[in-house]
Amino acid sequence: MAFGGRFDAILFALGNRNYRIYTSGNICSHFGMWAYRIALQWLTWKLTGSAFWLGAIAMADLFPTVFLAPLAGAITERVNRLAMMRFSMLFTTAQAVVLAYCCFAGIVTIELVFVLTLLLGLVLAMNHPVRLVIVPNMVGRTALASAVAINSLIFNVARVAGPLIAGGIIAVAGDEWIFGVGIVFAFNAVGNGIFAIALFSIHLVQEGVSSSQASLKRIPAEIRAGFSYTFSHTGLGTMMIILFIVGICGRTYIDLFSGFVETIFQRGPDALGVLVSAVGVGAVLGGFWLAQRGHIRGLTRIVLLNILILALVLLVFALSTNFYVAVAAVLIGGFAMTVAGTGEHTLIQASVDEHMRGRVVSLYGAISRGCPSLGSLMMGWIGDHVGLRWPIAGGAIICIGIWAWYYHRRESLAESLESSQQTGKH
Repeated sequence: MAFGGRFDAILFALGNRNYRIYTSGNICSHFGMWAYRIALQWLTWKLTGSAFWLGAIAMADLFPTVFLAPLAGAITERVNRLAMMRFSMLFTTAQAVVLAYCCFAGIVTIELVFVLTLLLGLVLAMNHPVRLVIVPNMVGRTALASAVAINSLIFNVARVAGPLIAGGIIAVAGDEWIFGVGIVFAFNAVGNGIFAIALFSIHLVQEGVSSSQASLKRIPAEIRAGFSYTFSHTGLGTMMIILFIVGICGRTYIDLFSGFVETIFQRGPDALGVLVSAVGVGAVLGGFWLAQRGHIRGLTRIVLLNILILALVLLVFALSTNFYVAVAAVLIGGFAMTVAGTGEHTLIQASVDEHMRGRVVSLYGAISRGCPSLGSLMMGWIGDHVGLRWPIAGGAIICIGIWAWYYHRRESLAESLESSQQTGKH
């Protein structure tokens, strides 16, 4: 009976024409995006053989969010969100087409890859807050929970399948691996193009802000107020600090997978796809487990526990020479990382005042997307000097320290995050 109720809720969300079209395109986009990330990582490693460049490309992809997310959050309230998403997906399609052409023509260089990745990162950084708020514009409050759950499920299923698709294509190409990479980029372009077409089939009525509120002069003050509110709130400020440190030290290992695959496990791109997909399988399982739990009581303790689990399995991954042990470790790591990350997001959403939600969520997005890319750059640079194992192991030890520090403060932290329930409790 419980299952039927949830299934009816899913059907209710998909019964909305706009959301149904959006979801159809979103599926294609996410599959292409995860395939693209594997191809980008493999291309970077084969062109340079450098862990530093792996980190640099990851940083170009995600780090612009750190600088632009607070600004983008304010701008989101002042522009046509659907038009902004359409532009972003058209740009993403064009970027993938250019990368595919350069691979097919044999003119691709690491400098070109970096520039194209950075340009895409800048566009997606401005688009990220839009993706967080556009779904409520489509489905309204009654179907919002189901719509968000569907989006999360699509993201994590694509996280499993996309890398396997990319790894298989590149592996089949063999010595012509660069041609295989080009095919994956073309696959991504098609997926993004389908999503762009879907967005042009949607019509939304957006509630905007008044002309006095929309003044651009207000943006700096709004951003400052968001920072002040977040870090004066005991629970929110602590969650952001934990998110920052774990993001740099505990969520960066995926961007170094291609180096591990070739230098430590002595395998090819298909193994890279297996590793990334294993993280995705763990993420899907973690998402399902957290979704069926259905309440936030005790969630602070669960977040801290899963930070510890993530740290321990990263130590296993870093020190293992057996590929299958590594696969099992990152699968568990994907579960723990998703439970901890989604738990943090849920606690933040549950404890923030409504009038500050957009600014706090933008700050959350900046940290959650930007810090792993910064960590990848740092760990890649260290890995080039001391080997890939030690920065991963060192980051895991730091995460254990963070868990130990906040474990003794878990009761007061839980009271601030789990009891405030949007009352603005500081």
